[in-house]
Formats: sequence, structure tokens, C-alpha cells
Amino acid sequence: MSYFWLNCGYNRFNHFEDLMGQVSVFDSTVHFNPNEGYQAFKRATAGDRVLFYQVQNKIGLLGAGEVLKVEEPKRGQIKIHFKYDTKLAAFTKDYLIRDEKLKETIYGMKEQLLNPISQEDYEKIINVGQYKEKINRYFLMKEEIDFEPDTEYTIYVSNVNGMHRLGYKHYTEMQPEDKVIIYKTNPERGIYGIAEVVKEKHSNKPMPGRTDTTAVIIKYIEDIKPRTIYELDRELMLRAQYFLDEKWNESVTEITKNQYNAMLEPTDTPVVQSAPSINEVIEAAQYSARKVAHEKKMMVQQSVDDEAGIEPVHHVEQNINKMIYIFSLPPQYNGTETAIKVLNIDRNAMKLYIADENWKNINLYGDYVKSDNHYLYHQGILTEVLAQEVQDVIIIENFEHVTLEQLKPLVYAAQGTKVSLPVLHDQQRATIGPKGSDATFEISDNFMIVGVTSKTVEDLRGNYTKNVSNAIKFYKFDRK
Repeated sequence: MSYFWLNCGYNRFNHFEDLMGQVSVFDSTVHFNPNEGYQAFKRATAGDRVLFYQVQNKIGLLGAGEVLKVEEPKRGQIKIHFKYDTKLAAFTKDYLIRDEKLKETIYGMKEQLLNPISQEDYEKIINVGQYKEKINRYFLMKEEIDFEPDTEYTIYVSNVNGMHRLGYKHYTEMQPEDKVIIYKTNPERGIYGIAEVVKEKHSNKPMPGRTDTTAVIIKYIEDIKPRTIYELDRELMLRAQYFLDEKWNESVTEITKNQYNAMLEPTDTPVVQSAPSINEVIEAAQYSARKVAHEKKMMVQQSVDDEAGIEPVHHVEQNINKMIYIFSLPPQYNGTETAIKVLNIDRNAMKLYIADENWKNINLYGDYVKSDNHYLYHQGILTEVLAQEVQDVIIIENFEHVTLEQLKPLVYAAQGTKVSLPVLHDQQRATIGPKGSDATFEISDNFMIVGVTSKTVEDLRGNYTKNVSNAIKFYKFDRK
């Protein structure tokens, strides 16, 4: 028996009647081209299990079923009959990728319609869709509150002036029942309790003296036996964690399930088998912390040195969300490979384009193309990616050809303004806006464009207005 993930449209089933027992037929001569899963359908046999994922209207999981029958009426034609027999909760890909294993599977899907998956992944999704299993995430949160057990607390995600707290993106990822370990700096730096997320990031009523009242709500469960960072550093699963650095100041960071368990359940096999003095333990923890912190800070320089022997200097404007990363380096160096290494981009989840002087708005946002006697809307490179459930990274070489006017709709949308586009979608004006804005194309929190150019940073800055520059992080490379 094989297992598949089928991306199906809304009209594949009759939603005005009970879905249970309905059969949907896919005909290869009507529904497929060689890039849309036809090869996978050739491997399907009767009895195989299938997950139905509805790609329209951002529904998510529709249910599961089986391959009822496979027909080959003539050479080159395949008809597959899918029977719906299992109802699942409509969890989206954004939720499913909270699981590290499912994230690899979903990001690795290459076909537009049908993708083979493992039995383990299939059963995991079935259990999640039937509420038999929940995908939790785990976080380490730094708060100096005097917590009381079995009490709920509102944790604001910005300071009183409205600036996002460090680690802000992790607040946006929190969901009810996610697990939290409370980290404090007093009386000693270490972990002191456990909590659980009760309510995800949400807006509250305005409060005097506070610019932004967006917050998450956690329920403090109980105190735990305190463990200092020096004790944590002796755990095999936690050794040399960056939060041990004395200068670590993120308010929240994500940890893995294994790290979560390692913090709460000391092992009998410490990293150092002999019994060192307390000074040796402290020295070892501080050394490993400084080493990892230094490596993270120098990641850009090390990657570039390995690539081409050049030294990076990067300029960052503080407290501004970046979504465009521009790499400026001499033309003899491979800027795309450098960007991939520096930003740790998954090659299976990226799209590479090469711009030229003929680029226009339609390249980014789409245009109407005449087909027979009709005009059909063809998506641009931006709208194509924004329409995906899991958005790829866009890399554009010769980024200097992408003009200010071409970037404005994207940047304005990311900064909170819904922008209308000169195209229609479902007979209505298409729009682009931030996540949660109900725009036609929504920009997720982790959306990323990477630009590669041989132009200098100074030349590029001169082409952009301040608000556009604020959305860009520049990487400037100089010869050694």
C-alpha cells in the first residue's frame, strides 16, 4: 500500500451534500501536465490511501480516502477514482509544519497535484486531523514576573513604546497548549518554572502609557527545581546553547521537544564524567556560550570567506522588520551561492530569477495574456509565491533593475497597508496586504526576497525612499 497527498480544488467534491462516500474522478487527459503529478498517478493502485488537501479558499485538510479504481481506457490516459471516507479537521499547512518531520515532508513536495508521502507522515496527519494528537511547539521565555501557580498572565509582545521585543517572531508562532519554560536572570540565570500558552497573539484594548497592547496569554503551571545555566550546559542535548551567553537578551526563543525534556529531566550521564570544581563548570559554560555566540555573529563572514575570500560588513536598521535582503559584491563572485549560504536557504524552497533592463511591474505582479478570444490573468513572480500555502524564497540576480515603483506595493503591504493591484481576481480587484488582512495576496511573516547585485550599497540606497530602505537589510562585501 502506498500513501499520497492530493492537492484538490473546491469543485472536486460536492460540498452541498455529505462528503462521506463521494467519489472524485481525475482524468489524465484533462487535469494533468507532466509537471503536475502525472508520474505519481501512474504509480497509484487500488487500495492506496490519500489525504485530500483543498488548495482554494485557504481551507486546508479536507479529509482522507482511498484510490477506489484505476482505469486506462487508452494508451497515455489514466483515470483515477478517489473515494472520500474519512473526515479531518481543516488544519492548514502553516499548522502542520509546526511538526519538524512534517515540515520537511511538506517543504519537499515537488508535484502540484499528487505527492507520495510515508506511512508515518500519513498516520501523523490523520491523528492530528481527528484531534487524537496535537502538534505542540516548545519555547523558552525570559520573564522576571513573580509567577503564581495555576494563574494566567498577559505577556505583551512589544515594549511600552511599541518596539517589538527581541524574539518577536516566536510570539507570532505560539498557539494554545504550546509548552513554555520560564527563564530568569535573578537570583541566578536559569530556569524556574513551566507554563502553557492559553491564547495566541491578539490585540487588547488601548492602555494608558502603552503604545501597543498586542499580547499572548500564558498559564503558569508550577515551579520546578531551579537549574542554572551551568547545570544546563552539562546536558548533552543542551551543551553550548546560545542562550547561555551572558549577553543573551531575547524575550522568547523556540526550543525542540528534546531540548524541552532535557531541561526538565536531568540525565544521569553528564557531559563531564569527572567531578569538576564549580569554577571549572562556570568556566566551561562561559567558554561554550561565548564560542557559540561568536560563531553566530560571525556567520556571514565565515560563509563568505569559505565562498570567495571576501570580508562582509552588514548594516542593520534596528527594530524594523526586514523582508528584502540585498547582497552587493563584485561580479566575479557568485552572489547567489553566497546568499544561500549566509541566509541558510533551502534550495528546494526557493525560486531564482535574473532581472534585466526590460523588467516591469507585470513581471512581479502579473498581467493579462490573450488565449484564443479570451484574456487570462497570469501571475507574476511575487503573486505566484504569495498564493502558495508555504511561500518559497525569491532570489533575483541583477536586483538593480527592480525599481522603487515596483517595490512600493510589496513594501507598503508588508508595513500594514492593503494595496490594490491593476488586475482582477474572481471578478474583483486583486489586493496585496499583510497577513490577516483578507487581501488576495497576503505576505506571511517569513516572506523573503533576496537580491543580488554588483552595484554598491550607496548607489542602491540612493534609488529608494526611506520607508522602502527600512524594509531592506544590506550586505556589503569588500575585498580583503
